[in-house]
Amino acid sequence: MITSHTMEISPNVPTAFSNPVQVIKNPADISSFRLGDVVQALVLEKLSSKEVLLAVKESEIAAQSALPLNVGDRLLLQVAKTHPMIVLKLIIPDDSETLEFRNNLVLFRSFPEGLFNVVKNGLEIFQGNIQPVYQFLNQADIDAFLKILNTLIYSEKSLTSPLFLKEFIMNIGYLMEKNLKKSLDRTHEKGNDLKKGVDKNIKSILARLSCQLHQIMDNATDSDLDPMLLKSLKSLSDYTADSLKMIYNQQVVNVFSQEEQQGYYFQLPIKFADNLRMVDLFIRLNNANKKKTGMVKQFQFVLFFNMDPLGDLIVDVRYLNKQIWGLFKCDRSESRDFLSDFIETLNERLILSGYGPNSFNIQLSRDLSRERSDYLKDTVIYSKKIVNCFA
Repeated sequence: MITSHTMEISPNVPTAFSNPVQVIKNPADISSFRLGDVVQALVLEKLSSKEVLLAVKESEIAAQSALPLNVGDRLLLQVAKTHPMIVLKLIIPDDSETLEFRNNLVLFRSFPEGLFNVVKNGLEIFQGNIQPVYQFLNQADIDAFLKILNTLIYSEKSLTSPLFLKEFIMNIGYLMEKNLKKSLDRTHEKGNDLKKGVDKNIKSILARLSCQLHQIMDNATDSDLDPMLLKSLKSLSDYTADSLKMIYNQQVVNVFSQEEQQGYYFQLPIKFADNLRMVDLFIRLNNANKKKTGMVKQFQFVLFFNMDPLGDLIVDVRYLNKQIWGLFKCDRSESRDFLSDFIETLNERLILSGYGPNSFNIQLSRDLSRERSDYLKDTVIYSKKIVNCFA
């Protein structure tokens, strides 16, 4: 017999996810929940952004939690309180490596636009009124940071750059540790050459700025610095620390996705008119023949984005042996008409370049946000296979 109750889940995870949650109502019969008991729970349904329906001990229990839970997540919980209300706390493994990895997955799901905000917030801060702060920092680092930050934005200028994605990956610092290892392995390299290979990216510059700012803030307690200047220093220090965390977080997520043979995930900032938008890009590669030929002969990429004139769009493209299959989904009939003309021109150019025969289709869909959500749930970084990051 399935019964329904309501209780609180109190996450035993990092502070960012530990906000207290008020219980709606205690279950009528709490005898099966004894203090210290460890129980397993399965998320059956999301009732709201902070409310879920759990299956616990053959009962359905409505619970509130600040955790970014999805349907299918499995939780390992411990009864922390039974009076005046039931409180369940998450049990996290003691293994530090596992804990760090799981916390990164929680962070990724809690801040789905984390990397996009590194670019957006960086432009807002450095193009704002913080010139007085520059006296404390390396001007060359600031100039390089702004220059590289702008290269991460896909714009009309990027249309002539076929290597934009490769440069994006290098410029943001995803390959910094890999390049550092390569440099260290080349024992004949001089120190200057070693530095040159690893310090020209967003991640390395942020690390240096963060170190400088921490030193300044540590010595600023009893200083005569203007309060407004201190506030700007604190804001910039918080930005550098948060941005480093988000870049590392994206690296961890991509490592796991590759291990599960589900390819790569990138958040690309794209400039439409004067607005900056985020594009979700998923790439799956079939590398079976790469070692023999040096080339990837099969891949798929899926894009989710929004353009003001066209609305929400989903682009799903598959490539195999110089043939291309493309599916374009939009939510407006006028967008479908525009895409029809665009695809016809695109196909003609592909055929002239030696690609084909190709197949392109356009579908009109009224709920692309739901389709995006469904797609994300099927990827390993969101799926129930791994979000036992809570259990």
